[in-house]
Amino acid sequence: MNKKNIPIPEIAEKYGMRHLVFEDDFDSYDTIDLNATGEEGYKWYVRRPYRATVLTTEDFSIKDSVLTLHEHNSLYNYGLATVDGHNGVGFTFNKGVLEFRVRVPSYDQEMRSYNIPDGGGPAVWSFPREKIYEYDGNYCPHWVETDWMEYWGDLDIFPKGHYSITLHETIRAKDENGVVIKDEKQSVQKHSLGKERHQSGFHDALWHTMTFLWEEDLLVSWFDDKEVLRMNYGKDRLCDPLPSLRIGEQMGAFSFMNEQHLALIISGSARNTMEIDWIRVWQKPE
Repeated sequence: MNKKNIPIPEIAEKYGMRHLVFEDDFDSYDTIDLNATGEEGYKWYVRRPYRATVLTTEDFSIKDSVLTLHEHNSLYNYGLATVDGHNGVGFTFNKGVLEFRVRVPSYDQEMRSYNIPDGGGPAVWSFPREKIYEYDGNYCPHWVETDWMEYWGDLDIFPKGHYSITLHETIRAKDENGVVIKDEKQSVQKHSLGKERHQSGFHDALWHTMTFLWEEDLLVSWFDDKEVLRMNYGKDRLCDPLPSLRIGEQMGAFSFMNEQHLALIISGSARNTMEIDWIRVWQKPE
């Protein structure tokens, strides 16, 4: 699939993940399902779940091989996704190396809440397909939300800094009538990267490259080619979740992460935009 002869990242080569299974350089709109057909063959879909509005080219644009995201209704950072929100068609992956190059050209420091429609911000994150869509009628009972990148400027809700990597594990259960009787965050792990952890920090107006290795029980992240976090999310964690939040006991923190097939979701709101130069996923050859 690597027809563009894109160099294999060093960490992908090390773990034998030489197969480029997903990439977009945003050279045109052809990779986006602009007409909201929900058909196979597109890399990004505009139909969103949860009765959200369909995105249009008023919510994103491409120029000089850069995608700019500026949704007018950010829906909690749900922008373009690799899975159609109405029928489940599209790309997901389980384990691999994810890398992308992003820039936050501006950030409104007064955006402190999701309480207004434009309350989202720059983010690259993932849900399993079953969480996005009731695939085969079986709503995803256990899932991990993976926030590869969220940018919050210098807002005091994240006093440690600018950029965070987050894993959420949720247990969801329904009764015999299909009513949700348990919807609980079983464990949460968040890492905020501020100036004290990385000399350059995550700054407005600069391009940054982020790389993630996702292996069995392991997630490692690099910020501009410097390793910033290594998480073991199985039974023996290298980093503990936030002490104020409950930790799953029986399954071990984030154990469902090993089983999830994740869609990619990218977002930037009208007041807090994000630019993406390119995004790629590498995996081991089948």
